[in-house]
Amino acid sequence: MLILRSLLREQGTLTEKVRDSLYTCTMCSNCDNTCIAGIKVTDVLAAGRRDLYELGKAPESVNSLIKTIKDSGNVFDLSKEDLDILGFNPDQKFPESADLLFFKGCYANYHSIPHKSTMRSFNILKKLNVDFTVLGDEECCGSPAYLLGDMDTTRRFCEYNVSKIEETGACRVVTACPGCYRVLKQVYPKLVGKLNFEVLHITELLAEYIDAGRLVFKKNGIDKLNVLYHDPCELGRHCGIYEAPRKIIESIPGVNLEEFDKNRDEAKCCGGGGGLTISNPILANQIAKIRLQEAEEKNKAVVTACPACQLNFSASKDKYNLNVKILDIYQLIDHVNDLY
Repeated sequence: MLILRSLLREQGTLTEKVRDSLYTCTMCSNCDNTCIAGIKVTDVLAAGRRDLYELGKAPESVNSLIKTIKDSGNVFDLSKEDLDILGFNPDQKFPESADLLFFKGCYANYHSIPHKSTMRSFNILKKLNVDFTVLGDEECCGSPAYLLGDMDTTRRFCEYNVSKIEETGACRVVTACPGCYRVLKQVYPKLVGKLNFEVLHITELLAEYIDAGRLVFKKNGIDKLNVLYHDPCELGRHCGIYEAPRKIIESIPGVNLEEFDKNRDEAKCCGGGGGLTISNPILANQIAKIRLQEAEEKNKAVVTACPACQLNFSASKDKYNLNVKILDIYQLIDHVNDLY
């Protein structure tokens, strides 16, 4: 904070170390919750990143990722043709229009682990006879560009995706990615005004179905599975979604939900947010290690509802050879239960 103030007052020098320090933050918003002065630290850091990017002084790793997103429409620099090669294009056909649209996001579209999670989500909706569609020409939601300070690219993706969603006539848009969820729900309206559709995280939708008696899990005689739910920062602190994932987990017979010592608005970050896996992957793994060690000590599996959390936890688990099971919430449903 003091460094930013001095730079704004032209009282300091923007060294490489000072510049890079702005990107060693996961933007998890925990500081916002604990600052006794009520300063929104995350907003200040976001403004600093925007200024650096606009001045052409962002780190090369940031510039490189943003160029990738601009050129390919996703964070993995893959084309739509690559999806066919990887076998990631779903076999099922989707209608051109539907009341519900599933926004997949870059992780689900182009990375094998989140892609499998999305297919599990699709299967759950299909079992419930929910009619939904997807965008065949979906592009990045813009969250990475937003977090790294490029507002022009964020706006570009916002306008594109909103236009494509409106073409389907969807009145509800659901996503399994908290990063997509946050930018769709909170950032898009600031850029293009009120949206003509409601934005939901998939856990909100499934919790809604549970309350309505539409989603019920069978007892299947499995051994009890003890789990800790990890609150993703963008879903939890940023968007206030804490109870929907817990409702789902607690509704599954044979699964015992317990809590991390720090949970809900006090939850520790997985280390994978804010572009940290790009700017400082070692630090990202070290942050994840702290969270996973607690689960290992308690001999509990970790369940989360975020592909970025799942991937960073998995990377840290492998790096530090930790003995802990990591599941996404849809994998948990698919693995231990059938639906009525």
